[in-house]
Amino acid sequence: MPDWKTHFIFSLFLTITWISIFYFADLQLSFGSLVALVVLTVFTSFFPDIDTRRSKIRNAVSMAIAAIVAGVYMFFYMETWYYAPVYFVLLYLILKYLPTKHRGITHTFKFSILFSFVLAAVSIAFVQFSIESFLFWFFIVFSSYSLHLLIDRF
Repeated sequence: MPDWKTHFIFSLFLTITWISIFYFADLQLSFGSLVALVVLTVFTSFFPDIDTRRSKIRNAVSMAIAAIVAGVYMFFYMETWYYAPVYFVLLYLILKYLPTKHRGITHTFKFSILFSFVLAAVSIAFVQFSIESFLFWFFIVFSSYSLHLLIDRF
């Protein structure tokens, strides 16, 4: 089973490939789109291993979700803000140590299509909506997610 370093190296190669395609096709990418391309490619190449308790992506996503929920709680219930750290710790521990089966649903191509669709929709919510931008982000996410699945097969 490849470790996170292998997935990271291949995601960087994929990122360089995508940037080269855009460069040689003479397509202009803004600096923000370029940063988003790198971040999404690396993130989605790690994401399938979220079902492993010791994965770095599971730790990061658990912490991010717990922080967002605690922040939203503090925003709406300022008078009882002191509960937010408790909710943060509890939610983090639940998400981090929730029993999951490795190479389950997150290691299927059906899930990669669904995940790519959702993440592309979220990505274009921050920029102007067009079918071209949706397809662009969909293929970026799908290629990096699928690359992880293909590396795990060998």
